[in-house]
Amino acid sequence: MTTPTATTEIGSLTGISTADASASSCRVLRGPIELGVRGPAALSLRGETLDTAVDDDGRPRIRSFPVGAVPSSVLPSRESVDGGSAAGMTVACAVAGDKIFCPDKSGAVHRATWEGAEERVIAGARSGTRIAAAVLGRTHVALSYLASRRSSEGWVSEAWLAVDDEAPVRFSEDGSGATAVALSARGSIVLALIVDARAALTGVHVRALSFDAHVRIGEDAVVFVGGPGERRTAGALAIPATGPAWALLPLARDVSTFGLAVVRIDDPPRVDEPSLWSIYPNGLDPAPVASATGGGRTWVARIRPQSAEPGSVRVLEVGDISDDGSFVGRDTVTVAATPTYVAIAADGRGALWLTWVDASGSWLERLACK
Repeated sequence: MTTPTATTEIGSLTGISTADASASSCRVLRGPIELGVRGPAALSLRGETLDTAVDDDGRPRIRSFPVGAVPSSVLPSRESVDGGSAAGMTVACAVAGDKIFCPDKSGAVHRATWEGAEERVIAGARSGTRIAAAVLGRTHVALSYLASRRSSEGWVSEAWLAVDDEAPVRFSEDGSGATAVALSARGSIVLALIVDARAALTGVHVRALSFDAHVRIGEDAVVFVGGPGERRTAGALAIPATGPAWALLPLARDVSTFGLAVVRIDDPPRVDEPSLWSIYPNGLDPAPVASATGGGRTWVARIRPQSAEPGSVRVLEVGDISDDGSFVGRDTVTVAATPTYVAIAADGRGALWLTWVDASGSWLERLACK
């Protein structure tokens, strides 16, 4: 694999040429912008505004940015916060419609509107674990989180679901654990991705959620079984405008190879779906990945090692998923050491918004990619 030349400037773009990547094709429109709180930011596009929400112990710290037209030329610059950024939570808020969900340090999940109204605790997640949210049936809001239960075999991590003000229900199967969850709307339904990472293997479960007076949980489909997972193994859902959906899971393919498994999800999801791999130069834990759909394309942002050497520089790579499930890299953003999070959103003007957390803080950047 040929890798890009490293740079040290935060937010700089470097062209790439890999086995599954084309030449550099992105340009920075704004940023990088320091968000002021060193924590993962959730992104929400509402009209001509991009909102970011960073968890402040159960309450969102919100900043808003105008979307605006994509200029034909621009000279972006780094936008820093006076005095540097403050420490924040390591877990991101989750957003869906007009609701924001933020876990506090104890794991209690707070729900509020973007205006800060109707704030209340609606669930109890395991402290330090990720949550997910999506709009269900176009008007209802679903929250997914992890909780622990003591069983005859010890403590078991399970996936739970709360819709609107209904009582939360467990939606991981008996005998199956849950170490990460993701939700994504697909028309009027929501696809739920449940990762069960174990020392021997990693199972990927998908369920379709619908709403008819109450939430309806579809059949559990084990769409993919891979090798052993790390403690922070987590995936994402990619939902194209048409065609099958895709589950994205960074994972060891075998004892010597690590990469991004791209797993097809049919409608309805089927057991043992076909998959493709996009191989990384080396292994990585955590290996953040995120997806967004816009402009007829399914975009992916992922953090991967730049080279095979131990301690290699990590880059944030932007690419898209082809109709057959292949990942095609478009460009990379060099970030500071030990990046731990990435999120992406596609705005109505054809541009992308990236946010990430690294050793230097929490950052936001707007890109135009061909």
